[in-house]
Amino acid sequence: MTRPILSVENLTVRFGATTAVDNVSFAVAPGESFGLVGESGSGKSTILRTIMGLVGDWSGTVQVDGLEAAKTPRRQFAQHVQMVFQDPYASLHPRHQIGRAIAEPMRIHGLPNAEARTMELLDLIGLGSKFAYRYPHELSGGQRQRVAIARALALSPKLLLLDEPTSALDVSIQAEILNLLNRLRQELGLSFAIVSHNLAVVSYMCDRLMVMQHAKVVETLTREQLRNRDLNEAYTRDFLAASAL
Repeated sequence: MTRPILSVENLTVRFGATTAVDNVSFAVAPGESFGLVGESGSGKSTILRTIMGLVGDWSGTVQVDGLEAAKTPRRQFAQHVQMVFQDPYASLHPRHQIGRAIAEPMRIHGLPNAEARTMELLDLIGLGSKFAYRYPHELSGGQRQRVAIARALALSPKLLLLDEPTSALDVSIQAEILNLLNRLRQELGLSFAIVSHNLAVVSYMCDRLMVMQHAKVVETLTREQLRNRDLNEAYTRDFLAASAL
């Protein structure tokens, strides 16, 4: 059996007296796109942030490409997994040119040819090298999200964590970003873990999805089960009905 690119076992996350994630387990296969859906506050984004090392108080086991998150140096771990956040403007330094923002992870990790690789990434995301000398405020929301994706790819990770990657964008731009992500997944052999409240996005992007409620897993479905309404739990049926998918 092929080793999962991402394995999460018995993950529990607490913020003080509040349990944000309660004994959650799932795995993502190499090349798979896996969705996490559910109402706000169900723990979806907290799971991604925990995988990335942005949450302190947690228990369980998290592995990416066979590396344990709790035992692997942060720099080494970052070469295998990166995250794209919901708000591309908030994740880019307003006074740094785009080229510098993309090259920064490579310089931190001491990788050679950061400038040439930056230009390659700008071409890969469909912007081109001329954007290297622009500032975030000179770009549209969709362009900024493309830059955030390019920066996430700078270290050539195998897994991308995508936290509501299109929800801050105009509807007309959302499809462009989703199509870009699908193309990159195929061309680069990436795996995705995607948080979204939008079941249409998940149905389009994901091979499987995990439904969450109150910090717990309700059920896990394939894309076909979602589209065919082959659902086991009442909460999933209610959530699907409310989403108007």
